[in-house]
Amino acid sequence: MVEKEKLVIADDMDTVLMLEEILLKKTGYEIIKARTGTEALKKIQAMRPRIALLDLVMPEMNGDAICRFIKSNSDLKHIKVIIITSHGRPEDRERAVKSGCDHFLTKPVNSRELLDIVTKDLP
Repeated sequence: MVEKEKLVIADDMDTVLMLEEILLKKTGYEIIKARTGTEALKKIQAMRPRIALLDLVMPEMNGDAICRFIKSNSDLKHIKVIIITSHGRPEDRERAVKSGCDHFLTKPVNSRELLDIVTKDLP
């Protein structure tokens, strides 16, 4: 049996996690959820997902800090990082971009845009 590609979703809001999981299950990825930055980083290191969908502001560790860790680690830097925030402020976008993320989205996330980003590189 072929192992499914993995996608980590990290957000401290259960409703957001649930909605994103429902939307992204359609892609065929194995969805792994995390509610804190520390939990997300542990799961990313252990499971080596293809994509990490990270909330910018989370308990224990923010999405941009996780992204910097991923992008500076030779074993993880291939992971596509999407940072999402409920604030569309220019400083939030700049913070995310400086961390090395591949995409930046604001909540509420446009479902079609997120699906396009997530499925873009699938074989």
